[in-house]
Parts: sequence; structure tokens; C-alpha cells
Amino acid sequence: MPVTGRLLNMTTELYQKCEGELLNTFFVSPSDNLCFHGKCSYYCDTSHAICGNPDTLEGSFAAFLPSSKVAPTKVWRHPWRRSYHKRRKAQWETDPNYCQLVREIPPYDKGRRLYDLMDMSVFDFLTGNMDRHHYETFKLFGNETFTLHLDHGRGFGKPHHDELTILAPVLQCCLLRQSTLETLLR
Repeated sequence: MPVTGRLLNMTTELYQKCEGELLNTFFVSPSDNLCFHGKCSYYCDTSHAICGNPDTLEGSFAAFLPSSKVAPTKVWRHPWRRSYHKRRKAQWETDPNYCQLVREIPPYDKGRRLYDLMDMSVFDFLTGNMDRHHYETFKLFGNETFTLHLDHGRGFGKPHHDELTILAPVLQCCLLRQSTLETLLR
């Protein structure tokens, strides 16, 4: 869960404290900005890097999680992930009844998971995150657990851009927790 957003010095607060695989992703761009791309399944390469100006970056910070050795996680493909294909859209982009299909697939057919995805959609909308490809859960708790929102926060700091397609899960399912609605209306 995001704790705060602030400006940070990438050199002193990230680069000098990193090690291993993350450290190896840092580089200086042709325009002399310090950049890194991290390690992930999608779009973690130099053409999709996160860059400072020259090494100052606005970002969101999240609570500390235990290492994967202590608390292993399971990665789930998000049902409303984007296709990133010029000619072939994702099914949710063309099928107005897509949510009905999702509601029939475990773990979305019972329990809290579909509600968790609705909350995730609202959170992503508020933070400007358009690239929710996957989400994770702690393996220890099986399917009856909460979702983990792990993300690099690239969209953070763009408060004047509202991308309504991020809310597709909420709009297609017409579903929201009562507590989420009450929080948004406060």
C-alpha cells in the first residue's frame, strides 16, 4: 500500500544502496540522465527505463515486504491486462460481457478475489497505473488471501491525466465494495 510520494535522489538513495540484479540495470541515458529498468516480465529494458532529471525522480513508496524466501508469492495474470498489440485488442476491450466470463473462472467465481481486483482497478486509476499485467498473492494463504499490488509506479506524478480504461473492471462488472465506495465518497 502506498505510504507517500516524494522526490528522491536516484544516485544517493537508490544507486549507491542497490546490489545484484537491480544494480546491473542502472545506466546513464544519451541525455545524461540516470536511469534504471529493474527486473520484471514485461517492459523491463532500456527502452522502457525509469529516468531521473538528471538524477531526481518523483516516486511513490510502499511498505516493506518480506523476502520471497521467507514469504513466497504466486504470480497471477490479470484478467484485464492490456494486449499492447496494434491490431489485436484484448478481449475485455471488445467484449462488453467480458466480466461474466471472468466471474466463472476460479478464483474469481467465489470469495474476495474479484472484489480485490475492483479495488486494484480504483487504486491503479488514482495512481495512473496503466500496466497492471500481473498481481501476486502470498502462497502460504492459498486462494483465500489478499492481492499484492507490486508496481514500479511509473504513472505516479501525472495527477492531471485520467485514463478511464483503467476502470474497465469496475465498469464492466458494475461491482465495488461498499467500504471502497464509502472511502471514495468521503
